[in-house]
Amino acid sequence: MNVWAWLQSGNKVWKVVSDYDAGSIRVYDETGELIYERSGLSKEIISVIEANFLKIVASNLSDQKSDKDYSKESSTSTLIDNPMYA
Repeated sequence: MNVWAWLQSGNKVWKVVSDYDAGSIRVYDETGELIYERSGLSKEIISVIEANFLKIVASNLSDQKSDKDYSKESSTSTLIDNPMYA
C-alpha cells in the first residue's frame, strides 16, 4: 500500500491511497471523506498510475522522509512547476 499527498488550491491536501493487494486506488479530501475510488485494477495498472501521478502531481508519503525533506520540497515547488496542479 502506498500513500501520496496531492496538493490542491487553497492549501488543501488530498490523500491518495493505492493498494496492490486490493487492486484499488482511493482519493480522500482534506476532511478524510472518500471522494473517488477505482477498484478491480491490476498491479501493473496501479504501477503505471503511481509512476505518472508521483512524477507529475504528488508526493509519496510512504517514503521514509523527514519533515526537513518535505519542507525543502515544498519551498522549491511552484504552481508553474506543476502543470497538473488542481
